[in-house]
Amino acid sequence: MNRTLVLLVSLAALAGCTHAQGTTTEPSAAPAGPGSGDTQKTSAPVEVTAELGRGTAKVQVRFDAPGSNVRVDVKGVDGLVVSSAATPVSEATVKQAEVRALDVAFAPGQGRSHLVVSVAGVFGGASLNRVVSFAVGEPTAAQRTSPGTVITGSDGERVKVQPAE
Repeated sequence: MNRTLVLLVSLAALAGCTHAQGTTTEPSAAPAGPGSGDTQKTSAPVEVTAELGRGTAKVQVRFDAPGSNVRVDVKGVDGLVVSSAATPVSEATVKQAEVRALDVAFAPGQGRSHLVVSVAGVFGGASLNRVVSFAVGEPTAAQRTSPGTVITGSDGERVKVQPAE
């Protein structure tokens, strides 16, 4: 009897672990968030675009949901220095579909540098943020040959993964 019970429990466990091959599951329509089982990080509901020129950028931030205590920061990395206001939007309240246009002045770094726009605020009762980076200039020979692995992201952008120092 014990062998029969062990066999039945084993078969039940195996039946619960099977998965039909060739099937796909659609992503859940439920919003991602704590406890939702979705591993995608939730970010602020904004779209950030930029038109880059020589030493200037016309940045647009479009809010896809109303928000409060909204802050927009701009900064440079890899040698880029922002000379306009580092925080052009602070403690603002925004409406859904509102667009904020920002003029950013900067001095690019040598070779390829980046303009980084960070948007943070309270959206739907949660503190959320989003960070977007815009490449400026062409990489130098040294930047092209630096250690790391070049991969292509889901949006088609090439990204270099650097080893930890």
